[in-house]
Amino acid sequence: MRLAGSDGRWSVRVIENKYKILDSFDSCPKVAEPFEEEGIYKKLKGCGSHELIIDTLQHNKTIMELSIQEIKKILQVARQRFVELRENPNNLITIIFKNYGAMSGQTQPHSHTQIVGSRVVPYFIRTLLYEAEKHFDSSGTCVFCDMLRFEMNERKRVIYQNDSYCAFVPFAAGTEHQTWILPKFHQASFDSVSEPQLYSLAEILKNLFCGFKIALENPDFNFVIRTSPYPLTQVPYYHWHIQLLPRTKIIGGFEYGTRIQVNTILPEESAKLLRDCVQCKEVKEAIR
Repeated sequence: MRLAGSDGRWSVRVIENKYKILDSFDSCPKVAEPFEEEGIYKKLKGCGSHELIIDTLQHNKTIMELSIQEIKKILQVARQRFVELRENPNNLITIIFKNYGAMSGQTQPHSHTQIVGSRVVPYFIRTLLYEAEKHFDSSGTCVFCDMLRFEMNERKRVIYQNDSYCAFVPFAAGTEHQTWILPKFHQASFDSVSEPQLYSLAEILKNLFCGFKIALENPDFNFVIRTSPYPLTQVPYYHWHIQLLPRTKIIGGFEYGTRIQVNTILPEESAKLLRDCVQCKEVKEAIR
């Protein structure tokens, strides 16, 4: 799959990852089957899919330097593959992410985004869904919608917003300058995003990328779209969102040993730093 530019050459394209985490083997089941057993353990074949979106034809152009329209094309392709991978019976969830820089896990210099379809919904996502459903059952509202309303009223941790999306540093950010982007309208799944909303999403991402590059001196970071599993794309209690995780320090033994994250900057201070930078002249000129 590819999108062509005005000159007829491709601008964004999708290829299979040469080094797949998961793959669609011939032996993968066409319908759900029980896991295999080995003594007290259970196991399954690594069934799923793993693709790369090549963000740009230009080898020396990073995601930080792409225009809003170029970022929108990447999001268009990601949404289309998200929809198409639903047809693979071994994909219960599709995870879209980007590693930027060595500390984030990037191993190839050419700008790319990764798409992994998995037969297993990760435990972290299942826990997130469970807690969100509990909140909905006890209050009747989506916890993400509630959080977004609170942050937009408080404004202390908001970095940037447009008509469709709001970017903020979460109240209990686990890492320095962690940023969340939430739709201002309830959507459980990434494939619900309309064409105009894709442009708004690209616009807010471009502003944040410029802010990261200037205020944080071009940090390595991870970008993850956290969307619902395919069977839960219309639920009222989950809200898809994006997490941007700058890698400004090396995680140490305490974090690994306790699973407690240490953040050395208050979320309000982080948000102010990024908010002031996004509004500065240098960022506005870069976006033009």
